[in-house]
Amino acid sequence: MTNTPLTSPSTTTPRGSVRWPVVLLLAATVLLWPLLGAAGLDDLALAAVVVPVTALTWVAVLGLRDAPRPVLTGTLAGLLYGGVLVALSVGFGGGFGGGRTAGVVLLGAVWELTWGALLGAGAGLLGGGVRQLRSSR
Repeated sequence: MTNTPLTSPSTTTPRGSVRWPVVLLLAATVLLWPLLGAAGLDDLALAAVVVPVTALTWVAVLGLRDAPRPVLTGTLAGLLYGGVLVALSVGFGGGFGGGRTAGVVLLGAVWELTWGALLGAGAGLLGGGVRQLRSSR
């Protein structure tokens, strides 16, 4: 009696390590906020442009570049993305600085990190789905 795996190696999820250049590339999209903000867009228009562009870029990179462990890669990129947003906001006094109490700053930081991690995990799930659709053809 032989022990054979239930799935073939070609259908299992890649277990390679996270590619940190991909994480950094995805997190670098956070620079769209200050770049487009300098163009004079108001806050609502800025968010309406940056959030979909970021999400689509992340799904495309995670799904088309065959990054191993897309959900983990996306989540780590999202945490870094959120951390950079917090640092920019505190450093420039825009969103969290400007006389706010430490509790408000901490709550805002937790919000940004959580939002970024969820964005990254969602993009990783969608990117993994794109990868499966590509491999089934």
